[in-house]
Amino acid sequence: MIVDPIANLKSPEGSLVSIYLDRPSPGGFPALITDLGRVARSEVATKSRALQKSVDADLARLRDLADRFEAEVAPAYALFASSLNGIWELQALPQPTSPVAVVGARPYLRPLRAVPRPIRTAIVVADRSQARLFVGFDGELEEIEPPIAAEIGKSNFGGFAGYDEHGVRARAQDVASRLWRTAGDKLLERHLEAPFDLLLIGGLSESLEDIRSELHPYLADLPFAAFPATPTDISIPRLKEEMRDQRLAYRRDRESALVDGLLALAAQGNRGLIGLPACVAAVNAQAVADLVVAGEFTRPGVVCPQCGFMDRSGTICTICGTGFHEVRDLVSAMMDSTVASGGRVHQLTIGSALDSHGIGVIARFELSV
Repeated sequence: MIVDPIANLKSPEGSLVSIYLDRPSPGGFPALITDLGRVARSEVATKSRALQKSVDADLARLRDLADRFEAEVAPAYALFASSLNGIWELQALPQPTSPVAVVGARPYLRPLRAVPRPIRTAIVVADRSQARLFVGFDGELEEIEPPIAAEIGKSNFGGFAGYDEHGVRARAQDVASRLWRTAGDKLLERHLEAPFDLLLIGGLSESLEDIRSELHPYLADLPFAAFPATPTDISIPRLKEEMRDQRLAYRRDRESALVDGLLALAAQGNRGLIGLPACVAAVNAQAVADLVVAGEFTRPGVVCPQCGFMDRSGTICTICGTGFHEVRDLVSAMMDSTVASGGRVHQLTIGSALDSHGIGVIARFELSV
């Protein structure tokens, strides 16, 4: 999803319309655009006539696209437009979004910033005679190799030469181990090209740890989950379901660990900051390594269109003397500033101890706020 080029858009007059359209029921786009248009118009009702006409022109152009949206299959759309400034950027989005309309000097990017980072998943489904390899990314699944087969040898250990059984079994184990190492080597090649976040192994319960032990440490040390399966009975729909469930569990664990780390730093009184006033100060100081937001928490505020300084309230920027622009979602502006200064933003999808504070920061260095 493209974010950063959109982030550079600017309307000094404050006429930039940001509209997010989630796919409604069939035939619903005209009504959805009309409803969001009312919100956009209300935001400029007290502004100049030129600004109002710009918003009207952008909404009319958007309404003309309703039939096109109905015919296409994108889950959602985002529009950033200002007729007054010659801006028109329409993006099809790969996942659903919440319908919203905002008018201001800068694009409203929080719905894009809040999308969790895609999880890249390595998957091996194996038994002692075959292995299948998959890569999962952003809900999509690709089988990266034809099934890898191994010749185990005979499994009938009858006859009076029982002492041969041990040798045959040892050879079978050696062949299986080489099969799993070969599968791991092929996954490692993909990992070195683009690192995986998560490893899934499907197999019989008695073989899962053996399969994992044959993988390169780069893979074996990844966050790991196992599930019962064999290469011959696994289906793509079931594999996608397993991948989805494990990705959700991985994301919950990662968010929980992030909050625990933030609160631990805050308790030590050094680089962890909790609450909106302290976090605004950290953003203004460009000191944010990680901005952590509890769900859809937000508060209104003001942002300087000239230097980017922000505050909870005020009329004139204390840094450069420019008049502040009011914003109804100060947290969104904080997200934008954090990303611009090289930090990361996280909008939590879980309930946590941060809920009562709304927002927290892991700073790059200690701050006095």
